[in-house]
Amino acid sequence: MTTDKPINVLVLCAGAGTSAMLANALTEGAAATGANITASAGAYGSHYEIMKNFDMIVLAPQVNSFYEDIKKDTDALGIKLAATKGAEYIKLTRDPEGAVAFVMSYFD
Repeated sequence: MTTDKPINVLVLCAGAGTSAMLANALTEGAAATGANITASAGAYGSHYEIMKNFDMIVLAPQVNSFYEDIKKDTDALGIKLAATKGAEYIKLTRDPEGAVAFVMSYFD
């Protein structure tokens, strides 16, 4: 899917380090594919005030246990939510174009 509307993605982990890896891969992948995606990294817990500014939130493996809690908020705001598992997350951080495809699959 291609869209003119930018897709703003927030990647959350425990301390914003791991999430920066995927946010960087998404930024690189967007540049390579022409996808209209911007990505930011954050720490779970610091997202409450800013989450309304995003179209999608991706949870890194170490914060997957919060999925049901954040799902209530994302559903209320109309935000897509994705949880990732360890090997899947690592693969996405190493495959920028695959990371873009992962995000875009939620908007088809």
